[in-house]
Amino acid sequence: MKVNHYKVAPNKWTSSVGPLRFKITSVEYQKMKKSEANKPDNSGIDEAYKELNNHYYQVKVNYLVKNSSKKAVNPQHTIWMPEADNGQEFSTEMPSPDGGAVDTIIGTEAINPGNSRSGSITMLSNHKFTVKHFKFSIEEVLGNEGNHIAKGGVAELK
Repeated sequence: MKVNHYKVAPNKWTSSVGPLRFKITSVEYQKMKKSEANKPDNSGIDEAYKELNNHYYQVKVNYLVKNSSKKAVNPQHTIWMPEADNGQEFSTEMPSPDGGAVDTIIGTEAINPGNSRSGSITMLSNHKFTVKHFKFSIEEVLGNEGNHIAKGGVAELK
């Protein structure tokens, strides 16, 4: 079965998890050929990338995250993982060739109260997957010192 390259721009907001809400601005799905040029620019996924098949699947999601809290939310402590339609989480912390991700916001400085930040997440896998009903799974929403702000949950497109 041939996988078509497609790109959509839903510009839709997810449901909220605590004070966090995500606006999905674009989704690009591609079948990729492994090469240095296609390797994500992030050392955290190097080992998983080495184990990918010669042809693999990639989805890049551009998004905006908004913090509606009265406290700063810290992406060094608050981790959100993308989820495929089949419920598989794509880990940014322990990526594997069956499902790994690289996020441009995770690990950066705090998102201040009422502020937003644009970022992207690239999901990689040896297996075909879909994200028509895109979700971010969040374990817990944490502040600057790792202090609890809100319980976790799933932010999904409505």
